[in-house]
Amino acid sequence: MAARGVSADPGGIAHWLYRFGTVPRGPAIDRDFGPDDDPMAVLGMTAGGATRRLLESAYEPSSLPGWYSFARIGVPVQLTAACKLYVSPRPEALAEAFPRVVAELARAEVRSFKVGRGIEGLLRPDKVIAYFDSGDDLAQVAAVLARVLFRCPAQGVPFTADIAGDGLLSWGVDPPVGHAALSWRSWVTKKLAASLAGRRAMAADDSVAATLADIRVAGVDPERWLVSPDAFREEGCA
Repeated sequence: MAARGVSADPGGIAHWLYRFGTVPRGPAIDRDFGPDDDPMAVLGMTAGGATRRLLESAYEPSSLPGWYSFARIGVPVQLTAACKLYVSPRPEALAEAFPRVVAELARAEVRSFKVGRGIEGLLRPDKVIAYFDSGDDLAQVAAVLARVLFRCPAQGVPFTADIAGDGLLSWGVDPPVGHAALSWRSWVTKKLAASLAGRRAMAADDSVAATLADIRVAGVDPERWLVSPDAFREEGCA
């Protein structure tokens, strides 16, 4: 779809690719989430809610543009993580799924995670992201979440490595601190957009094939969206 003319601007193409998979906002969403843009009740995070009490007992909260972030109390703040886990339930499944996710993250003493802020933040596919210091720790938590979220309707996060086979759980690796890109998905969508924009004269199918070849050369497997350890190092840092 991007190759067929969403935009001629690489930045516009990258933004479109990054936002792909977002659920459109409509009357049903406003009805289910409430009359304003702060659907705390859906997440169980209103004052006195069970999920909020659990979070307050184990995590230090902070508000960021577009996110609520939670850092484990008593754990030193780290700038980077080895990998990140995406949890992507459909918006209508959040009321049931999010408390289960929080309970498992707290039980496993996951050091930090974040959830989309406001209705728009919860419509995006990557609405819950947890950070890990090792792939083994991520895999253990993902295995438990796959069980406790069994049959949870999945939205799916584009350009991430699927875990459970249905898009509900996936993972990625962020660029190192100092890199021009701030996140895995922003890095890979900018790469894809630059290739697509440079091939607008080609037929769409040929453009896509060449773009996927480019991203493979850059160190990314475009079938599973896995990145090689050298992909970021070869670009250096800003």
